[in-house]
Amino acid sequence: MKNSNRHGISENANANANADTDADTNVNALNLVCAAVVILCVCEMGIMPLQSVVSPVVALAVIRTVQSLFMLALIILTPGGLAFAGLSRTMMVTGLKTGLIWSFVFGVAALIAGGVLYLAGINAMSLIHITVPNGVQDNIMLFFLTAGVIGPIAEEIFFRGILYSALNRGRHGVVIALFSTTLIFALFHFIYNGHGGLPLFQIIGGLVFALSFESSKSLVTPVTIHILGNLAIFIIGGLTPISYCF
Repeated sequence: MKNSNRHGISENANANANADTDADTNVNALNLVCAAVVILCVCEMGIMPLQSVVSPVVALAVIRTVQSLFMLALIILTPGGLAFAGLSRTMMVTGLKTGLIWSFVFGVAALIAGGVLYLAGINAMSLIHITVPNGVQDNIMLFFLTAGVIGPIAEEIFFRGILYSALNRGRHGVVIALFSTTLIFALFHFIYNGHGGLPLFQIIGGLVFALSFESSKSLVTPVTIHILGNLAIFIIGGLTPISYCF
């Protein structure tokens, strides 16, 4: 009887300890998201003032780089460190390989979709044709670097590394994180770019990035897909990169 009581007390103590641990983890995740949102807002507010000093593309490159560095610092200071955001060193190479595979499959799927649209009498190129912002033509290579590499890295650190990881909690965490980050990702681009219509590419991209991150557990995977996807769109679209939000 005494052993049974002791066993019950031990189970209750373990359950309480686990509950406390989960609560602390959720609080840490919430604090990380709040701090990241503050950094994001401050950086966004800094773009316009900086553009009065340097060209728009240089300003954006600087802001996105600073944003990434501050968010990485936040992640490092969070319990779990870089592993929390899928940036464990042991997963870097695997994440890169997985990202390349996903990019290849996604590229083939896009080509097939383009072929189907062509057969249906729809010009697929018109769906991805985008324009260069004013003042960028003189810094086109830097713009490609910013929009094709720096921007995707900054976005993946925030949307998947921080936001997705923080929301992926509990029984339905994956579903909540998947659809929440995709919705926010699409709305962010829609509002920032000021384009009309459904942000179809951002919705598809958000789903692909989140699913690849969930399957590989490495942030390098969606970063690779995002970078290659952006660069492919710029080249296929007639070397005409999208606007300031990537």
